[in-house]
Parts: sequence; C-alpha cells; structure tokens
Amino acid sequence: MQFSKFIDMKAERKSLFASLDESLKVLKSSWNSLFRVAIASVMACLIVMGGFAPDASAALFTRKEEVLTTKEVQSLVNAGLTGDYVADTNDTINVLRNAINLADDAENRAAVRTSAKYKINAYISRYRADREKSGLYSYTTMSTALNTLAGYYNGTSKRAIPAKTRDRLLQEFDRAESALTQGR
Repeated sequence: MQFSKFIDMKAERKSLFASLDESLKVLKSSWNSLFRVAIASVMACLIVMGGFAPDASAALFTRKEEVLTTKEVQSLVNAGLTGDYVADTNDTINVLRNAINLADDAENRAAVRTSAKYKINAYISRYRADREKSGLYSYTTMSTALNTLAGYYNGTSKRAIPAKTRDRLLQEFDRAESALTQGR
C-alpha cells in the first residue's frame, strides 16, 4: 500500500514539475520578446531623434574653406618652431605677449588667438617629451603659463584676459626668459 502511494506521489511531482517547466519556458520567451521590443524601440528613437539634429552640429563636420596643403598643415602644427629650445621659447613668449597685450577691439583678435593656440600646442607637444628640456626651470615656468593661457582660451572666446591673469602671465614669461639666460 505504501509503495502505491509512493508511486502516486512520484507521478504527481512529475506532473507538477512538467507544468512548472512549461511555465518557465513561457516566461522566458515572454522576457526575450520584451527585451527585443525594448531594444528595437530604443534604436528607433535614436534613429528618429538623430534625424532632427540641428544644422549647427552638421556644420561641425563640413568645411567650407579651401583644403590646406600638406606644407600649410605642417606649418600650422609646428607653429614656426625650429627645434632650438632657446629660440623657440623666446619666439613663443613674444607671440604670446603680443596676444595678451592685444587691444580688446582689435580687428585681428581672432587670428591672433588662433595663432596663440597653435603656438601653445606646438610648444608643449614638442618639448614635453624631451626629458632634457622638460626638467628645466624655464620649461616648467613656461608650461605653467601656457596651461593658464590655454585654459583661458579654451574656456571663453568673447572676454578679454583679466588684468590679474595677464600680469601673472607676463611675470611668468619674465621668469622663463631670465631662466633661459642663466641656462636653466
């Protein structure tokens, strides 16, 4: 008698597990379908929203000016640096002093700022990797001043450099020049 009860319980459990297994399969397929629909909806939204991008963003990827020659690109990238550290540092200081002291209403203000940005990038990228030069006091002083000026130029485009910042930059340039004359 107990053996028949045991067989009946085993059959009952088997049918219970079979129905539970069927329910899990249905639930799994429902979740998979739900995830597919969610992913498709997100992708459709991204495609639709991307179609309404403003023309200003599209203008960033197009260029209306003439194409630059390789020599022009190299001159912009090198920004007139020759590889002579002392001459390049003095030239960079002169260019940046002119940019800093430029009048607020000057017509060529944008061109001077652009030239200064190129000069800063070229100077830092040329001498940062040179361990002999990057350890000099004149280089560390210049890099401090150039980082300050680059941060200002990248942060705003309409305001003039504040007097306090300008005075500090000019002081740093004077320190760098004196360090150059001392060979450090």
